[in-house]
Amino acid sequence: MKKLVIIFLFIILASCSEKTDSDSTNSTELGFSVEIDTVQVNPGADHFIHLTNNLYTSSLSSDKKTLYNFNPTVPELEVIDLDDLTHKEVIKLENEGPTGIGAANSYMPMMDVSDSGELFLNTWSYMIKLNAARDEMSRYWFTPDSLKGDALSELEIIYPEGFMSDNKDFYFGAYGAQDNSVKSGLAMINLNSMELKKVPLDIFERIEKFEIVFSSNGNSNISATETVLFVPFEEKILISTSTYNEIYVVNISDGTVEKKSFHSELTDDAKKGNYQKTAGSRRELMDLVLEKVKEVNFLKFHYDDQNEKFWRFSTTLDRMIGDSATYNIVLTIFDQNLTQLHEEKVDYSEMGSLTFFKDGSLYSYINLEDELGFVRIKPTYE
Repeated sequence: MKKLVIIFLFIILASCSEKTDSDSTNSTELGFSVEIDTVQVNPGADHFIHLTNNLYTSSLSSDKKTLYNFNPTVPELEVIDLDDLTHKEVIKLENEGPTGIGAANSYMPMMDVSDSGELFLNTWSYMIKLNAARDEMSRYWFTPDSLKGDALSELEIIYPEGFMSDNKDFYFGAYGAQDNSVKSGLAMINLNSMELKKVPLDIFERIEKFEIVFSSNGNSNISATETVLFVPFEEKILISTSTYNEIYVVNISDGTVEKKSFHSELTDDAKKGNYQKTAGSRRELMDLVLEKVKEVNFLKFHYDDQNEKFWRFSTTLDRMIGDSATYNIVLTIFDQNLTQLHEEKVDYSEMGSLTFFKDGSLYSYINLEDELGFVRIKPTYE
């Protein structure tokens, strides 16, 4: 079954450098204001930054000073200085040969770069590691006969849409059925020992009932699914969904799981699922998705290490104006222990695709007439 994860982008309503005071209505006593601006990255005289993949195959350095953007069509790695907002250099890669990554014919949903310059690329079949000089390549196979520790059955797979630990010693990703129909939990793989730790999670099963499925000629299915969101934080993995106002906290050292549930005065705490779940055509599938997103949708948790707070946006239908829908955007703020501090309606949001805090500001990727840009939201707490 093909899984279609629908991501909706919300346009920032504030103008450049606008200062917006927080609305005290329906909010707690945490006072703050934000300044919003939009910046563009200078690509240089003879380079066009690769934006076709919307930065889905990009990664940040640990200090948030450098953005690495992978272009599989060339292939090459673009290096962008986030302090100066300039394209710094291009690292050329090979498709063929002993250090060839084969990007032209492979699905590569994950890319990461270590602080020492090692490049990691994940495919359906194996993970590639290129050393900093790019003259030595290693491959890691995530198959039952290649992994120690918890058993991976012949009918299970480690999915490639995962992420690396900060020190690049671990790979984290979902595991489940090979046919992409059912995921079972979180896989944690120590790349030094190739030991697998499986952490079963019911979160995947709980969101299945919200899928919309289209069967094409009775052969294959396409489904619009809910999103499962992974956030590494210190020695934990935070896992949330677009469906529920809650989060699972997985301890990396022992695989223990803690679930935290939250309550909103401004949105529902879960989707209701009051929409048709089967579609007779692709067009009907998309129409049903538009009905689905009228229900509450929870976005990703983002940690502001400068102010020691998590931000999370959520959306819900405000009203219909004819055939057009308008949405409320709600910002919820948590402390570093995931204690809910504040929520309020706002007129700004993350833009999707790539969003992160840097130097106390929330950066969110935006395409500025085919040039790389970021909307920046800088909070000041009173």
